[in-house]
Amino acid sequence: MSIRANKLTSLLFFKSIVSSNFKRLSFPLKISYVVTYRCNLKCKMCNIWKKPDIQDELTIKEVENFFKRANRFSWIGFTGGEVFLRPDLQELMDVLLFYSKRLDAVHFATNGQLTNEAVALTQHMRKRKKGLKVLYTVSIDGPSSLHDEIRGQRGAWDKAVHTFRLLKETEGVKAQIGFTLSEYNMGKFPDTFMALKSKYPQLKFDDMTVNIFQRSSIYYSNQDMQILDRDKTVKAIRDILEMDRERLSVNNFLRRKYLKLYLEYINTDKCPLKCQALSSSCFMDPYGNLFPCTIYSKKLLNIKDLKQDFIDVWNSDYAKRLSHECSNYICPSCWSPCDAYSTIGGSLIKACLSNS
Repeated sequence: MSIRANKLTSLLFFKSIVSSNFKRLSFPLKISYVVTYRCNLKCKMCNIWKKPDIQDELTIKEVENFFKRANRFSWIGFTGGEVFLRPDLQELMDVLLFYSKRLDAVHFATNGQLTNEAVALTQHMRKRKKGLKVLYTVSIDGPSSLHDEIRGQRGAWDKAVHTFRLLKETEGVKAQIGFTLSEYNMGKFPDTFMALKSKYPQLKFDDMTVNIFQRSSIYYSNQDMQILDRDKTVKAIRDILEMDRERLSVNNFLRRKYLKLYLEYINTDKCPLKCQALSSSCFMDPYGNLFPCTIYSKKLLNIKDLKQDFIDVWNSDYAKRLSHECSNYICPSCWSPCDAYSTIGGSLIKACLSNS
C-alpha cells in the first residue's frame, strides 16, 4: 500500500471518530471479532475455556462472504479464547486485508502463550499491507506466581512477558500489557507493574492498559460470578491513578478516562457517556452471531444469513432501534473495556470536559 493510501485510510479513520460525536455512523468504524473460543489457559475470572469445543466456527468462505459485503471497517479487534489457536488465522487475515480497503488498524488480544505464531502472523501482515497499524495487548494480571495462579498454568507469566518483549521489538507493532482488575488481584497492580519493570526496564504507563472485570452471558459465560467489592475496587483504581504521572499520550488519556469514569459508573450502574454500541461499533462471535457489544444479548443477525450488503442491515430499522436502546440505557448499561474506548471516542468533547 502506498504512503498516500495509508494517509487516506488514517484520515477516514479520524473522520469516522469525529463524526461519531455527532451522529450514528452510516457504517461502523470498528468490529470486535472473536475468531475462536478455544483457549489454552483456565482463567478464574472467565469461563470461555469451559465452552464446548464447537466445530461451527465461521469458515474462511463464510468470513470472506461477510467482509466482501462489509468492507469499510477502519478498525478490527481480534480476540478469543486465544486468537492464535485458530489454525487458519493467516488465511483469515489474508481475506480481511484483501477486502477491507479502508482498514487502518488491527488489534489482537492474546494471553501471550503462542509467541512464534504471533510474530509470524505480524510479519506476514506487514508484508501484505505495509502501512497497517498492528497493535497487541498481552494479558498479565499479576506478578509471576499470582498471574500463573489466576491463569491456571505454571510458566504462563514467563511466556507472556517473553511475547510482549519480542512484539515490542517488532517493527510496525505497538505492544501493550493488559491488566484485568478482578477479585483475585485486587490491589496488586503496583506489584505487577514493578515485577514487569524488573524484566523490562523500559516499561512505561503508556505500555499498560487496565480493564475492570465484567460479566457476560454471551461472551465470558461468567454471569453467575460475584460482582466486585465496590470499596476495594474504588481504592484499587485510585491507587493506579495515583501512580500514573506520565505525560499525555493517546493510550494514557484513554486509560485514565476509562478508570475515572468507572468511578462514576460504579455509583450509578449506567454508562457514563453515550454508548456507541451499534452506533459506531459491533461485536461478532466465532459462529457469526453479530451483537451490539459483548454484554447485550440481542442479536442483530447471523452473518451466514447475510444476502445483501451489510450497510443495508446496519441502517435497517431494527439496527437503529437496538442502537437507540444502547444509547438510552434500555440494555444492561455496562462500562465494558471492550467498548469503553469507542464510547470515549464518540463523546470526546464531553469526556475531555468531564471532571472524572
